[in-house]
Amino acid sequence: MDLRRKIPATIEQAKGLPPLLTAGEWDEVVRELHLSPQQARIVQFIFQGKKDKAIAAAMGLNIWTIRTHLTRIFVRLNVGDRVALVLRVFAVVHKSDEACHRNL
Repeated sequence: MDLRRKIPATIEQAKGLPPLLTAGEWDEVVRELHLSPQQARIVQFIFQGKKDKAIAAAMGLNIWTIRTHLTRIFVRLNVGDRVALVLRVFAVVHKSDEACHRNL
């Protein structure tokens, strides 16, 4: 058994956060996009590259429930697919970074 696959590379990954974002950035994304806790968790799984079936299993929900949540997330954020969703998340982080640099 390869133990390296079982050990998260960072604390953020251990918490289930997207590995490319800090905890503070992730909190900003959730707040800015008005994601419910369940929607935020689904977006985290999207960042991990999980498919609907794997998300459903991890959350203990039916695959159709996950697809309904995804559809609502896409409509709320005005995106058409997972790639656009990820880009929207990074746009929020980038906007936040720009605001911080202007205030310096």
